[in-house]
Amino acid sequence: MIKLFSIVIAIYVASTTSLTFAQLSVDNPSDEKALSNIGFSSPLIAKISDKGIYNITIKSGVSSIPSGLNFEIVFLNASSSVLSAPPAGAETNISLDKQQSVGLTVPSVVEHVIPVKSFDITITSLDGKELFNSTNEIPRGGRILENVNLNNYTGNVSINLHNIVPDSNVIDLVKKQFQSTLNQTEVQDSVKIEAQVVRS
Repeated sequence: MIKLFSIVIAIYVASTTSLTFAQLSVDNPSDEKALSNIGFSSPLIAKISDKGIYNITIKSGVSSIPSGLNFEIVFLNASSSVLSAPPAGAETNISLDKQQSVGLTVPSVVEHVIPVKSFDITITSLDGKELFNSTNEIPRGGRILENVNLNNYTGNVSINLHNIVPDSNVIDLVKKQFQSTLNQTEVQDSVKIEAQVVRS
């Protein structure tokens, strides 16, 4: 009985192993696509919004093509000083033994995030073709993770964020910052960020 059970397990493991290798075969061109990665050429992109309210920062890593382009949008206060290096005591996820590793974890209190109620996003190619469009995106605490399918597109893109509306709890602070009596629609902001999508 024990020998029969062992033989059944061995046959199951052998058949599962061959299926796994068949799925990941590099000889199959479609599998090569699945194994390639996509991301922005720069892992950190920042630009001041049109009305100067936000320092909009895009943080990206490399992701597999089937999973799409993954990045985080952070709405920072444009009037706060921008950190060019991590402050003393900030945690980092950069591995010193692997120089290709990228990433930085900076506490949000240092980043001076502005809560945003909603915004719209459009990504277009260099020739103006729309690659992605979404309205009424709702960040949490002034940041949002995006997953975008660009249908294998690589090259230059424009990331347009528009109708950026600050959270109702901070509208008065935004007005005070600009010493203005702007109404809610007048504090809507926008930005156009140029970036490059690359495949590795």
